[in-house]
Amino acid sequence: MTSSIIHVIHSIDPEHGGTTEAVRLLAQMPGSVRSTVLSSDDPKTGWGREWSCPVRLLGPARTKLGWTPNWKAGLRDLLVPGAVVVIHGLWQYHALAAAKAARAANVPVLVFPHGMLDPWALRQSRWLKWAVWWAFYRKVFKQAACVCFTTEDERRLAAPRLGKISGGQVIVPLGVEEPPDTLDVLKTESDRAQPALAGRRIFLFLGRLHPKKGCDMLLQAFALWQETDDPGRTVHLRFVGPPYTTHFKGELERQCSALGLKIGADVSFAGGVAGRGKWRELAAAEVLVLPSHQENFGIVVAEALACAVPVLLSDKVNTASFVAEYHAGLVAEDTVAGTLQLLQGWSRKSADEKIATRQQARQLYVSKFAIQTALRHFLEVVEDSAAKGGARDIE
Repeated sequence: MTSSIIHVIHSIDPEHGGTTEAVRLLAQMPGSVRSTVLSSDDPKTGWGREWSCPVRLLGPARTKLGWTPNWKAGLRDLLVPGAVVVIHGLWQYHALAAAKAARAANVPVLVFPHGMLDPWALRQSRWLKWAVWWAFYRKVFKQAACVCFTTEDERRLAAPRLGKISGGQVIVPLGVEEPPDTLDVLKTESDRAQPALAGRRIFLFLGRLHPKKGCDMLLQAFALWQETDDPGRTVHLRFVGPPYTTHFKGELERQCSALGLKIGADVSFAGGVAGRGKWRELAAAEVLVLPSHQENFGIVVAEALACAVPVLLSDKVNTASFVAEYHAGLVAEDTVAGTLQLLQGWSRKSADEKIATRQQARQLYVSKFAIQTALRHFLEVVEDSAAKGGARDIE
């Protein structure tokens, strides 16, 4: 019987987005199971202070790989019979430290790659990742009781890397919480906070501004849509999320100017939001647009569905198959042409079709991505791993 789940992650910086939020949500176990989250973050940040479980920040990290000497001491009192270690993310020191400590204590390990074995992700710094894989990570995966993928597409894309590793592979869909208030209340709050946007049709991009998320393609497609379909100046493209660099945000702003899009009138960059502010943005949106080149799960997709907001996704978002199956939005290729197809496809739907799509969006959330459903499934996987005993032999 599992009594303790130990989540280890490189960082819970809120600006890291999906993986941080996934850990926060998965740590919300019932009272009989104790969750603890450990990361390499500097305690001075105070991150995780408001989470529902104990959080140990073991930094500050002294290298880019997140090395800190505090992992051994930080884990020691937690690695007891009935404990299970869950490693979130790869390529950083936290995974190696936790796997080694768990093996010494004969405690089982689960691994969530969170999309980091996707071919697109592996192409980034690929020689370093190749070397680290053969030197260290093969042993981590051989040790793991199972590898947890959030979608079947993620598992399929990771299959070539894991082909010779015999550990179990399971699908553990993530879930998200309900909005903190009614959508009408949240929409009213949004209108008061952003009076210039009240009454506008808001097409929302919510997430970190990063090249892999197709922000540049979205701007190009939006400009083409304005030229070819003339949807009118009632439509506003809103980017909400922190930029991964200030330089990239500047590039997007310069692109707006080159495309003839007026910042403030046609497009806005709101920066990062969290908590209730995030839900206000979703409640005010007509659709969520996410044309990513790679997206392991896209927690923001599930959050939009919880608000009955249809989602316009590229086919590289691993939850796109659910959206297509439930008719909860539209899916197209991760190209400018594909993104334009998403915008045009939505705008050409009738009023009745749009209402039906919103209803289907909410139904998809209830069926697949409600938080309690996800937590029950996750706990079943943890219990099954614990029942199989301690660390797997990696020799």
